Formats: sequence, structure tokens, C-alpha cells
Amino acid sequence: MRFFYNIMKKIVKKILPVWFYAALKNNPVRRYKKVKAWDSKHGGYYRSAVNAGQRVFLLNTPEHTNLGDLAIAEAEIAYLKLIMPEEQIIEISALVKNIFGLDTMKKIIPKDALILFHGGGYIGTDWPAEEEIFRRAVKLFPNNRFVLLPQSVFYSADKKGEAALKRSVRDLSRHKDLHLFAREAISYELMKKYYKNAHIYLTPDIVLSMEYAAAEAMREGVLMCMRADREKLLTGGDTAYIEKACAGYGQVEYTDTVLAPGEYNGAINAETRGSLVNTKLERFSRAKLVVTDRLHGMVFAALTGTPCVALSNHNHKVKGTAEWIKNLGYIRYIENTEEFAQAAEAVLAHGPGRFDRNAYLPHFDRLEKVILRKS
Repeated sequence: MRFFYNIMKKIVKKILPVWFYAALKNNPVRRYKKVKAWDSKHGGYYRSAVNAGQRVFLLNTPEHTNLGDLAIAEAEIAYLKLIMPEEQIIEISALVKNIFGLDTMKKIIPKDALILFHGGGYIGTDWPAEEEIFRRAVKLFPNNRFVLLPQSVFYSADKKGEAALKRSVRDLSRHKDLHLFAREAISYELMKKYYKNAHIYLTPDIVLSMEYAAAEAMREGVLMCMRADREKLLTGGDTAYIEKACAGYGQVEYTDTVLAPGEYNGAINAETRGSLVNTKLERFSRAKLVVTDRLHGMVFAALTGTPCVALSNHNHKVKGTAEWIKNLGYIRYIENTEEFAQAAEAVLAHGPGRFDRNAYLPHFDRLEKVILRKS
């Protein structure tokens, strides 16, 4: 039954104008029921936290199967504990399951509280549900210091992209203490261009602030970590060409930074995500070579010291993030598959490396100052 409901929902969403679909989704009766359901399930815990004096909230951390997003959440919590060790961080996850939970949070979170919003790559047209939650949160908390953690921005060059950008600029323009952190240069320039009233900063993807000690292991084979979603750019022919070129480097295996069906059947939450991320990092650390078009496929290779050739997805986030780690001789970003053989030989000749987290922490100094209200 749920399957057919989801199909009908997609059909209706395509047929109806955006404004009309939004009006249906936000009708008072549905909204009241959703708010009541969220408050009944979660409200008591968060009221207790506020009453105990907690004043730092991290909103919309993931509970889905994307290990890149889970790694971002782990890195966010670790970084916050590093810079504010005495503070208890109140984490509110998976608002995408019930966006109206924000209505309850509006009544709970004090006006002097710091609101942090989970980072990633969803501002724009690729992941509209996630961006809608961010925009709604900014509107609901106009008096709080509001910080968007390192993020990429991408709006498609069509009417859909134009409409999404217009909504975003409208919703973000009225906040007086909004701080947006871009994780690569193109997103930084787009933020400065469109979000005139916000404070804009540039830092790396926050996973590059993580501390990871790769265990000594025999490295063998090639690990291909390739996209299969809406952000994919490479064709099937490109992938086949790369796989054939890799045959001389050992056995070729596929993985992904999104958990495959059946790969893990337990709950995904703040308690379990760390072990899931570490399991994937361990798999990367056993590879002789990683080939990927995923941003966090490249970042996982960097953390584990694994030779890696990275290619682009359909936007700029892999290319932009590669700029932060271009000094790592075991990572090479390329623009097209014709460059692959030379790049693979170069990173393999370099061999496994060592990621120095301390070299990257200074890049997050401005983030620390904004969070601690020193800027």
C-alpha cells in the first residue's frame, strides 16, 4: 500500500504547480496532526534538555543510508566537542520524516540558543526536501544565531532552478544573524552573490576535520566507488573504460558510500552511525587504489591514505573539494577519463600516504569563532 501511495505522490507532485502542491502539503489539518505526532514522540525530551540549561542545537542530522552524510554528522559532533567540550549538544535528527517537528521546536528552543544546521550538499535543486527544511528553519528562528555548517550549493540552469533559487533568496534574506559556510570556492561565490544579508565563509568539508588512524593492512585490488543517482555524470561507457584500465592493478571490486540493500538492516542513528562509517573506512584502507566520482569516496580515501583517482559528478562539489587536498600526492582529481591511466600510475607510484588532521584544523578557525560567538 505504501508503495502505491509513494507512486501517486510523485505523480501528483509532477502534475501540480509547486505553490499548489506546497499549499496542500501545508494545510492546517495535516500540519496540526503532524505537529502533534512529533511533539508526542520527541517534545518531552527536548523540553527537559532546555530546562536543564542546554543552549546548542544541531538540526537535521541524517538517519538514512548515505555514509557520506553520516560521516559529516560524526565529524560535526566531534568538532563541536573539540571546541566546546563543556557543552552538551542537543541533536535533532531526520526532520525530513516530519518537517513540522520544527513547529514544536519553535516553542521549545530559547531565543538565545545557538542553532546549527547539518552540512552537506543539498542547497539547491538536487535535494529539494532537505533544502525546504533548512529554509523553513531559518524562517522559524529569526532571532537566533543560525549557522549552516559546510555546504555545497547547486541550482540547475532551468526554470526549476530559477524558481528554487528565488524561494531560497526570499526565505534567507530576512534573517539578521545567519552564517553560511561553503565547503568549496564555487559555492562560496554563489552564496556571496545570492545571499546578500548573510555572513558567508569558506571552509573545507567538515569530514576533513576528523581524526582517523588507519590500521596497518595489506593493500590489494581496486575499489571502485561510483554514483548511481541523480548526481551521476559518467556514462556506462566511461565506467567500463575505467574498469578495463584497472584490470592490470589487481582484482576490481565495487562499493558505494551509500549502503546497499541488505548491507545493514539495523537502526541508523547517532549511536550506530559511527561504526557504519568506520567499517567503510576500514574497507577503503585495505585497497591498493580507489576510483570514485563521490565526494566522500575521495575524502574517505584521503583519510585512510589510500591512492585515489577522483572524477566529477554533475556539479562542482568533487572538483571544489579536491582543491583542499591537492597537496596529497596520493589523491588525483581528473576532468575526463582520457586522463585516467596517467593519474592512476601517478598515485600508485606515490603509494599510500598519511592524512594529517592537524594540518586541516586551522581551516576551521572561522567556524570556531562564529560558533563561540567570537565573530
